[in-house]
Amino acid sequence: MDILYLVDRLEAVVHAGQRMPFTNKIMVDERECLDIVDQMRIVVPEEIKQARRVSQDRDRITSQAREAAERITVRAQQRAEEIIAERGLLQTAQDQSAELLHQAETHSRDIREGADDYALQVLQALDQHLESILDEVRHGMEAISGRPAPLLEEGEEPVAEPEPVS
Repeated sequence: MDILYLVDRLEAVVHAGQRMPFTNKIMVDERECLDIVDQMRIVVPEEIKQARRVSQDRDRITSQAREAAERITVRAQQRAEEIIAERGLLQTAQDQSAELLHQAETHSRDIREGADDYALQVLQALDQHLESILDEVRHGMEAISGRPAPLLEEGEEPVAEPEPVS
């Protein structure tokens, strides 16, 4: 039985009571009122117990929810820190990669320039050597023919002069 139902019944008994003329007093059925009060004494402790159980359940559920929220918050913070650390590592790796690529390009350019310089030196030395050989060939021809050898243009080959007919 519900306490509110019993309160409503008690109120109905009071309203159903007879008024005493010229007073604020009402005559009610004593037995019916005491019966309702007895029922209230039985129901009230049970409802108080229920209210306490509900209050304890509410406190327990609230506590569990708070603990779960704290665990979720801690996990979220840890995950955020992991993500930040991963992004930091990724950024560091990208920076290192860019630096290594820059170093490799610089090293490659230096090697190419060194190779070009070396090739130029070798070709200049060869040009000087060939020039020296060409001078010797011209002097040899002058010595044999008694006249100066013609100067040749680049890429031109010496033409053999006809031998004098005797």
